[in-house]
Amino acid sequence: MSMTNQLLRQFQNLSSIGTVIAIDASAWKIRLKIDENETDWIPIPTMAAGVVKIWRCPSLGEQFSVSAQGGELTSAVPQISLFSDAFPPPSTDPDEVYIQLGEHFFVVNVASGEALFKLNKCTFDVSETVFTGTVHAEKAISSNEDITSETDVIAQNISLTKHKTSGIKGGSENSGVPIP
Repeated sequence: MSMTNQLLRQFQNLSSIGTVIAIDASAWKIRLKIDENETDWIPIPTMAAGVVKIWRCPSLGEQFSVSAQGGELTSAVPQISLFSDAFPPPSTDPDEVYIQLGEHFFVVNVASGEALFKLNKCTFDVSETVFTGTVHAEKAISSNEDITSETDVIAQNISLTKHKTSGIKGGSENSGVPIP
């Protein structure tokens, strides 16, 4: 290869787009195809790798913007993933921050301030959770411990603390059902 062709190749490799052709998740490495060339095993990129860490394994066929120091693919570093026909964006709403996790997702609409989680199950492993607004449940609520309230609890229009009962009799008999 002539010096001119070598310099041209290195110049073209400084910044390019590569497609994932192989993944070794346990070694945190991927291989990319860039035009007719392939990289060696290079690090999987991340948004954070210090005290804060974010892990996301790329998908086969996913595209990345790649920079290569000195134009040598042996020093290639994937910068950021790019949407493509094979992997289009999950939303085109400019007000949404949308994180898709396979069939599940988390979306925040920054204009409305609303968030939506679409998951099979969500576990919060925290010592205390505080809700400062109203909580609505469309399905059953269960607990392995007591449920307490500093105010009244009302079920089917019957107050827990202020309800009257029917059929009150003296002695050891039971009273009747609560009256709304």
